[in-house]
Formats: sequence, C-alpha cells, structure tokens
Amino acid sequence: MFKDIKQLLLITDLDGTLLPSDKRIPPEDLEIIHRFQAAGGRFTIATGRTYEAAAAYLEQVQPNAPVILYNGAMLFDPVKKQPLVTLPLEPSVRQIVQEFLDWNPEMGAEILTAEGIYVIRVNEVERQHIATCGVSPVFTDLAHAPREGWLKVLFALPPAEVDKLAAYAASRQDREVEYVRSADVFLEILPAGVSKGTAITRFRSMLAEDDTQIAAAGDYDNDLTMLQHADLGIAPANAQPVVKEAADLVLPDTCDQHGIPRLLQQLMERN
Repeated sequence: MFKDIKQLLLITDLDGTLLPSDKRIPPEDLEIIHRFQAAGGRFTIATGRTYEAAAAYLEQVQPNAPVILYNGAMLFDPVKKQPLVTLPLEPSVRQIVQEFLDWNPEMGAEILTAEGIYVIRVNEVERQHIATCGVSPVFTDLAHAPREGWLKVLFALPPAEVDKLAAYAASRQDREVEYVRSADVFLEILPAGVSKGTAITRFRSMLAEDDTQIAAAGDYDNDLTMLQHADLGIAPANAQPVVKEAADLVLPDTCDQHGIPRLLQQLMERN
C-alpha cells in the first residue's frame, strides 16, 4: 500500500471514524497511534468540531501535522495551538440563516467562530449535541450574535426533518455557501469552496516534501471531498454507503472495532 510510512500523512475524521461510539479513544489505540508517529508517520485529525470541542482528543493524539477544524474552514497548528488559516463566511450569510430559521421555527441552530459557539436556537437535538461535545456555548439570538468571523453554521433536527431541510437548501442554489450534512441530525453552512477536501489541497501547498502521500479516512457526507482529494481514501466498515463507494479502501472493521488503529498496525508491520 505504502512503501515507506515516513512518507505517509494519515488524516482521520473523529466522530464515526477514529472515535468509537462512547467518544473515548482506548489507551491501546493511542499507543498504536504514537508508535506510528515515532516510526516516522504523520497522523492528524480532520473534524467539523471547533478547537474547544476537539481539544481533549488533540491532547491525547498529539498530531504531528496541522489539524483541520470546522469541516475545513480552519487549519490549526496543534503545537503552537493557533490557527494557520481561517476562511470565514460572508456577512450576507446572516440573511440566509434568518430565512432558514423562518422556514423551520423548530430547528436548533448555532454559529461557530474561532472565539466560540453561539447557540441562536435550542431544541432537543441541539441540547444533546452540546452535551456530547462538552462545550460551553453562548446562548443568544441571531440579532445579538457576532457580526463577523463565522466559520460555519449548524442546524439540528431529527433525521427525517434534516432530509427536508437538505432538500430546501438544495433548492435555494445559494452561490456564496456550501451545504453539507455532517450527521443524520445536522446540516451545515460553510463558505463557498470550503470543505475538508479543499483543506487537503492547502495541506499539499504547505508540505516541504513532494513525495508525501496523503491518506484520508472518514465515514459521512462531509468527509467525501477529503477522500476524493487524498491519494488514498479510506472508509471504516460503518461508513455511509456513498462514502464507501468513494473510498479506495473500505476497512473490515468499524470505529467500534478499532478500524483506524488496526490499519496503522498493519502498515507498521509491513514496513
């Protein structure tokens, strides 16, 4: 698969890919990741989470390459703990968000910036999301949310309602934004041309070594472009069917069966 892991950069999604269902990385998985890094491999994270929501995992994993946050709207230096690149939404997105809120008054919604999370409408799905991420958001409304610096907007609804929301978003044909589902209960707004995949393109421009091979692993719609831009796209066994179809390699194991660490172990044994 790869002749030399010292030339390999592996980028993995968190939720549903590296993280098992309980959201805790087992000690044995961390040991394999650290041995892979010690052997010369580079390992990092690509997530839709903010730094606050991902920080505990970054401390455990200790990525040795930049981290992709906000589904590609930020590249982050995990050593200096500061952004390398931020790509905010246009101010005109405020009106788009208001139209979405008017379209469905029942959905949860949050605005994510480099400084924090601003919850502008709460429902049960949004409450569960906040608890899962372990973050401390600011509760406000759209009128009192920050005027600029939005990196993404997240809408939260039960799965059947998100299907309808995604159809509404597609019907709008807004040019200044990208719409992407990041889970069965979330639809996100990102800046036009921004994704985990375009973040990989920026990675390549930062790499000093031309022979670096990039492998990317993910399980959901928001990971599709990342798999497509990588030299090798990887999907765990629990990935969505469309992601498996796009992957070059579908693992035999799920995120609950240590899929990514087992792959790293196999790579080290072959090298």
